[in-house]
Amino acid sequence: MDLQLAEGIAVVTGAGSGIGRATAKYLAAEGVKVVLLDIDLEAAEQNAREISTEGGQAAAIRVDLSDENSTGEAIAEAAATFGGIDYLVLCAGISTLFGKGVDEIGAAAWDREFGVNVRGQWLPVKFALPSLRASSRAAAISIVASDSALFAAPLNTAYEATKGAVLMLTKGLAVDLRPDNIRVNCVCPSVVDTPQSRAALGIVEGGYANVDYPVHSPEDIARYLTLLISPVTATINGHPLVADFGYSAQSNFPA
Repeated sequence: MDLQLAEGIAVVTGAGSGIGRATAKYLAAEGVKVVLLDIDLEAAEQNAREISTEGGQAAAIRVDLSDENSTGEAIAEAAATFGGIDYLVLCAGISTLFGKGVDEIGAAAWDREFGVNVRGQWLPVKFALPSLRASSRAAAISIVASDSALFAAPLNTAYEATKGAVLMLTKGLAVDLRPDNIRVNCVCPSVVDTPQSRAALGIVEGGYANVDYPVHSPEDIARYLTLLISPVTATINGHPLVADFGYSAQSNFPA
């Protein structure tokens, strides 16, 4: 299927590792010019070099998405890199408080989780809007949320609260930006094999090879994020795409 993305310009956050890294590569393979944003500039630059070696067009910029000035400067530089922004794919996020009860979390740690996971999704949109509105293509935004936005697990309240906020941010943006013909959707995956999830869950030796639950690859989620910014999904807007191997479809009825 032709996703009709070739020659477009995308900004991908969290593009130095995990889902963001995979998404930048996937977009570049579709012929998209990609600007990679990450707080770890070295990782983003390495990914940009790999994309360039594979025939794509990519550039890397350092950003702290929890900081308004840093984000504004990075988005301005990103827009200047290839001459605009058509697509925004927001993959940056952290999970540092898994396993802690709400009475064990300090306010600074709580605020940091919200700073990256919520403010870090809003600020890029705020600063990219002039470029998205000026795009001659069907501008779109896709965001990584989580099935934690919909279902709670023990000792994960802070992360769940941030992802619930991202889900409603998606819906609110979709409504507000509809007059501009800018679509906004998010993907809500269950566990994805990334450095972040391994660290949060204490997965070390052997990775997820021996766990008794299914796990996504970053490339799985990269495909969904890419599909949701594609014109082929033009009638989908404000939608949380749940990717959880169908587990949420099952009743807990004991029979």
